[in-house]
Amino acid sequence: MEGEGIPTTQISLIREHTEIIRPPRALWVPFELGRPLGAPENPVFQRRVLLTALDLLDAPEGPVLVDFPDEAPEDTAGADKNPAGWSCPVSFASEIRQVTDIERLRAALNREVADLRPWYDLSIEKYDRSAVVEFGPDAALELLATFASGKKLEIPDANFSLATALRLASQDLKAFYFEAVTAQPGPVLPGSSEFSQWFWQETAASRILRTVKERCLKEADESLRKTGALLLIPLDQS
Repeated sequence: MEGEGIPTTQISLIREHTEIIRPPRALWVPFELGRPLGAPENPVFQRRVLLTALDLLDAPEGPVLVDFPDEAPEDTAGADKNPAGWSCPVSFASEIRQVTDIERLRAALNREVADLRPWYDLSIEKYDRSAVVEFGPDAALELLATFASGKKLEIPDANFSLATALRLASQDLKAFYFEAVTAQPGPVLPGSSEFSQWFWQETAASRILRTVKERCLKEADESLRKTGALLLIPLDQS
């Protein structure tokens, strides 16, 4: 697009990567991964971030890398209503910590998906939208658990490479869990850190993703190794 005379700009969440890639114009924001506009439900702050990124279009040429000056507003979802914080009514932790066999882990993941599905369906009914795009929970479960077990895989959409399919399936599975728990009855919603703590410490889904990561790192395919190293597990949960 730049070659055709159309200026571009972007928002960067990882400054080190942007310094290497050197896009024409980029605004680095000090927010957590997955939240390029800061905190949810804060349109005033989000508009500030967008306008700052768009202002970079005034630069005649790049590369331009500008730091956004402010941290994201504190995410206080549910905190005012319940100082004790959020906890998921369905606890998987005591069972999951004992599971090591991949088939038992797969069965545990099946039960989690079944337990969370009514809340996910409630979320769809309430909001009429979802971040689950390519892989429904059953398809994501099947793909990830089969790869983790080392069995032969058939990718549903041949347009995806295996590395891309694993990445999209992991994203969709996490979105399914998030949308399910945020639709649960009750006055308290999980903040981002509370959800991450619960998801990565207490669910069979996280154990499956860690197994997928370990297998990816042993593969000869560079794209699979890169996916395992960078795109499945957040660095602060590795």
